Amino acid sequence: MDLKQEIMRVNNNVNISLFGTGLRKQRVMIADDKIMITADHKRIPALAALDKLERITTRFTDVAILDEFKRRLKAALIEQLKVPVLSVMKDYDPEQELAVTVIIVEEAYMHKHQEVAR
Repeated sequence: MDLKQEIMRVNNNVNISLFGTGLRKQRVMIADDKIMITADHKRIPALAALDKLERITTRFTDVAILDEFKRRLKAALIEQLKVPVLSVMKDYDPEQELAVTVIIVEEAYMHKHQEVAR
């Protein structure tokens, strides 16, 4: 399986472990030392119900969930795929139920991997 497929598998599994459900769809793009994942998520029903009444509360909750997700994804990529992750950044748009994750890895790893893929 290629690296993009493996990253999608790990990302979906982290979503399942945190939210109890997988992603509707996702796409992985790799450029230089960056991996970008775009994903279509199902909003947590309890947060969706509160968004209109208590958006500040749901925003704080979103940030806490995003922080935990980033921690888990980084650990999973390092442990399962041996990807030397330096940083994981993620944002989520609850209205569109879309997320973008950017993963920064050690440059030497990506150069080595891209040469193998050729």
